[in-house]
Amino acid sequence: MSATKINIAPVENTYIRLILAIENMDKEKLVDLGDSYLLKLNKKNKSGNELHFSMLFNKKLMNKVARSTNPTVNITKNKNLISLEITIMLDLTEPTKEDNYYWIKKEFATTPAFEISYKMNEEYFDKKVLQHLNKQDASEESTEV
Repeated sequence: MSATKINIAPVENTYIRLILAIENMDKEKLVDLGDSYLLKLNKKNKSGNELHFSMLFNKKLMNKVARSTNPTVNITKNKNLISLEITIMLDLTEPTKEDNYYWIKKEFATTPAFEISYKMNEEYFDKKVLQHLNKQDASEESTEV
């Protein structure tokens, strides 16, 4: 049974780090396109957060660091199970607010190419990102001379 984990947090009051990890996914969930695979994922959790993700990657990228800059992509294969970890550094202004949600929508024309759309409810985004940024701002203000 595969597990999808998402972690979002501010980094040094400069960036937002988004980590998407899909662990132990059955290889059968990938669409085989000859020398490449296509992965499509649509998930919604109980709190209303939604993840829409698709990635096209060459089979040769298995068990190699596919990309080591922004974004960082690691794809590993163990028997018939695939694990994927993507780390994306986002500008603080990239999440956009619509109604009671924050959206992160990105496309990467890299190797591997992928797109991600992550919709977070306002409470979740506030707890994971904004509260930490506000604490850092307050501590910076109190140390200014």
